[in-house]
Amino acid sequence: MTTATSYQVGQRIVHPRFGVGLVVEVRHGRGSDVLEVVFGTELKRLSARIAWELAGDGAEHTPAPNAVLPEALAPADGDGNGDGEVDDSTLEEAEEEAARAIREASQGSIWHADETTTALVERWVGGGTGAPELFTAGYRAERLSAWAAADRLLSLESLRGVERFPHQLRAALRVIKDLGGRALLADEVGLGKTIEAGIILKEYLLRGQIRTALVLTPASLCEQWAEELKDKFELDFVVSRGAEGAWGSHPLVIASLETARHARHRSRVRRVGFDLVIVDEAHRLRNHLTLGWKFINELGARYLLLLTATPVQNDLRELYNLVTLLRPGAVGTFAQFRAEFMTAGDRLKPRNTEKLRQLLATVMIRAQRASTNLKFPKRHVKTITLDLSEEEAQLYHDVSDFVIRTIDAGDEDVARRWYFTLVVLQKELGSSIAAARKTLTHLANKAQTGLETRTLRALAERATKLEDHTKVRALVKLLKGLDDKAIVFTQFRASQEEIAKALTAEGIANQVFHGEQTWQEKEEALDRFRGPIPFLISTETGGEGRNLQFAHIVVNYDLPWNPMRVEQRIGRVHRLGQTSDVSIFNLVARDTIESYVMEILEKKIRLFELVVGEVEEILGHWEPEGSFEDAVFKIWVESKDEDQRSRKYADFAARLAAARKRYVEEQELQKALLPEERS
Repeated sequence: MTTATSYQVGQRIVHPRFGVGLVVEVRHGRGSDVLEVVFGTELKRLSARIAWELAGDGAEHTPAPNAVLPEALAPADGDGNGDGEVDDSTLEEAEEEAARAIREASQGSIWHADETTTALVERWVGGGTGAPELFTAGYRAERLSAWAAADRLLSLESLRGVERFPHQLRAALRVIKDLGGRALLADEVGLGKTIEAGIILKEYLLRGQIRTALVLTPASLCEQWAEELKDKFELDFVVSRGAEGAWGSHPLVIASLETARHARHRSRVRRVGFDLVIVDEAHRLRNHLTLGWKFINELGARYLLLLTATPVQNDLRELYNLVTLLRPGAVGTFAQFRAEFMTAGDRLKPRNTEKLRQLLATVMIRAQRASTNLKFPKRHVKTITLDLSEEEAQLYHDVSDFVIRTIDAGDEDVARRWYFTLVVLQKELGSSIAAARKTLTHLANKAQTGLETRTLRALAERATKLEDHTKVRALVKLLKGLDDKAIVFTQFRASQEEIAKALTAEGIANQVFHGEQTWQEKEEALDRFRGPIPFLISTETGGEGRNLQFAHIVVNYDLPWNPMRVEQRIGRVHRLGQTSDVSIFNLVARDTIESYVMEILEKKIRLFELVVGEVEEILGHWEPEGSFEDAVFKIWVESKDEDQRSRKYADFAARLAAARKRYVEEQELQKALLPEERS
């Protein structure tokens, strides 16, 4: 026989009084390690820090001649039972005495080996083997006992298409083990806060600790959240919309914060009593006077996750408000917080920063890119500015003039009725003549009231006859010179069809990918692109939610007016986990709306230098002024001449540059103030 101080489920130990027993559980606590051992029909709890004898096959329970029986295990008066059975009042003394006795017994030994090594040597020398049934039973018992251990994540095996990074796994474990499921996930932009939240959500569901969950996010991101949770975590959420909503009819719900806090829904959401609430873009809750903050505070969810990279922007009170939602009193009352941590006269300058960081660490997790050791590949950007042919340039000018004239004619009913159609027409014109031709022909054939039908027909006819397509020729030349796979993005199906036709005519293999394809058609298209096909021609809707990191080149055939759309295109290949540098080619025609937009993105926002997600943060500092797309189009339509148009776009760009500067300053504040999660 041997002795041991490290135990596993399935081992048999010898007790001087109870005999041979089977270890069925090993519990590791803060102050003690405990064995649960079955002797016959009785379950005993013994100290795991005592060197109990291990029994082999057919072993008697007589102690070995050199077995040490510490005095702490001898019969004693009072509460002690003398059997090594755990008693909280004597456990610490028993363990200390046992350790002393073992040290004394080992004095003078020449060879010091651990118990496991000794057992293996003795078994090898004796030629003995254990019963296969006992091994199998022990293995199964170990698996069952460790399945839901607090130091492991059960959800990882069920994740699909998710690259797991150490900082994300540490964050999920810490939220569950140390923060009680109530935390502010404040990783820097681009480090995957959504994945962290998804892992935590799936963990609680698998462990049976929650049945219901509510995700609150901006309305524009509801569908994206639903798709990611389904595709990556195998969770079927419903998006709650409309007057009735989905409150109480489904355990897993996604909604916008504005919808959930609306007077029509607020009481119904509270009655459901969601177990876990996740709030994306949680910086919208920084003001405790808003309906959103009050709504979250009233929900009373057992578990609460707030996701934002910028928990403080203008006032340290904002940080206090977010912490209070998670754990009231964690940083004291606001009067105490202000007195200890805020500087009089400067509400953004902290005092006692180190102490504040320690307090924030009890509710917050923040990883920074510099500390994750993750490599973010470079973006190599080249904008190819094209001079349209005289015929193309004149058509662009005349269609634009028609759009401006129709909106600016003074007939509000006509302008309001056709506004969005005309916006789309202007975007199509910047993509390709083929895309614009389709809309021009449609409007001309309808003889629509309020529109210049004769002008439309003439423009449609010119577009149909025009055969010189400068952008298509430039794209073909570009792709012929590439030696790697590339994704060509366009906004419109007509442009996509024209590109595919031109490439095929030049003998260049290509594959289209768009939102009208079935799921199976999309998968087959991607399989071909992964294989022999070098070029994928994709629309925005076709590429949403897809990880295409095996490609390293993005070609923007046309340029969306919304920087977020441009960022989403690039993010298909340049994202967390990409190991190769990414090349981005932009095709832009001179003297078009897109040429102005490109100058703003390149020189003012410097979009192509940012990581995925940062452009959204920058626009968040400008967003109160309105929609980026609307601002771009409004300047184009309202300018009386090119000089005025250039001045207005320059002013617009300056405001965006100021927004970027505020974002950079804000990030410096977060780094200086917030606790950092280290590896």
